[in-house]
Amino acid sequence: MRTPIRHGEILLLPVAAAPDGPRVMAAECIVGHSESGHHHVLEGDVEFAQVAGANGELYVALDTPTPLRHRKSYQQHRELLVPAGVWRIIRKTEFDVRSMPPIPDEAPVRDTKPAVTPPKPAIPQKRSAVRLVRD
Repeated sequence: MRTPIRHGEILLLPVAAAPDGPRVMAAECIVGHSESGHHHVLEGDVEFAQVAGANGELYVALDTPTPLRHRKSYQQHRELLVPAGVWRIIRKTEFDVRSMPPIPDEAPVRDTKPAVTPPKPAIPQKRSAVRLVRD
């Protein structure tokens, strides 16, 4: 039974089959891209299928065990031999909890006054009081 493989920020998950999608045959596949050139690369002597799934997911179908290497001159991850089979490639995205905006402890207090003050009702005119006096 195949188990998931972690290689730095790359996770390879064993799957039963690759989804339908464009297939490219290659003997080398960058499964983890780095702007500084420190790629995670599957490099084999035999070509294997790279399948682009929905939502940009990447799958590889390996017919033979294939080395996974980290192209970095220092502090590199050890080379792993990925068993034959179909693998889904998951790339970890960088996340920093300090970059999140602060969450208030309570809901914000809302102003209960209406935005526009309604007009005051018209004041009725007072009638002069007439007092009848009997003689």
